[in-house]
Amino acid sequence: MIEARYDIVRRMNLRGMVAGSLIRDYYKVADRVPVETYVQDVIDGVRFDSNLSKQIKKGFKVYGLIPDYSEAEESLGWGVVIVWQNPDYRPGAPQRRVVTPSRYRVQLNSRVSRRVQRPQPGL
Repeated sequence: MIEARYDIVRRMNLRGMVAGSLIRDYYKVADRVPVETYVQDVIDGVRFDSNLSKQIKKGFKVYGLIPDYSEAEESLGWGVVIVWQNPDYRPGAPQRRVVTPSRYRVQLNSRVSRRVQRPQPGL
């Protein structure tokens, strides 16, 4: 499925894609390691996370933390914003427009912790 997403991004000449990733194995060390340290350790290859490490290996980069991302107990609710940049992107080349649902809005800013707004009822 991820390969299909890469294909679409390349075919549409998009700069990349933004996604969220669960940090599935955080619960194993949460009592002694802050989430920021855990994620940095995964990025640096010091720790292996059964979900995030695979995303990083596929070329995604971590751009921030998402508190309350999931109800999954193993992540203690944490997730991360991940971004994959299309290496085949051609600036100035024709680009197909993509309409994304406005239910989810990601606020990316300079803060360490980036929050994802929950959808409003009825959207």
